[in-house]
Amino acid sequence: MADIELRTVSDMRKILAEEIRSLRKGETTAQNVNAVVNASGKLLSSVKLEMEYNRLTGQMPEIPFVQDGKKKITQRDPSSKR
Repeated sequence: MADIELRTVSDMRKILAEEIRSLRKGETTAQNVNAVVNASGKLLSSVKLEMEYNRLTGQMPEIPFVQDGKKKITQRDPSSKR
């Protein structure tokens, strides 16, 4: 597998795509791919939890892993429901 540093969601997508490619070519096992997918899901769950916490407390988090350095997220009105 290519040495991709995991810093953003885009990096995670690349890693997952590479794992699937490796599985199709017979270079890895389904068990290894499942481990990577499982870890990725847990990482995303922790980010989701952090975002939900910040939403409930009215804070605007800076989560570079999610923002991917491409989009500027503006602060929302804390009185809004969503």
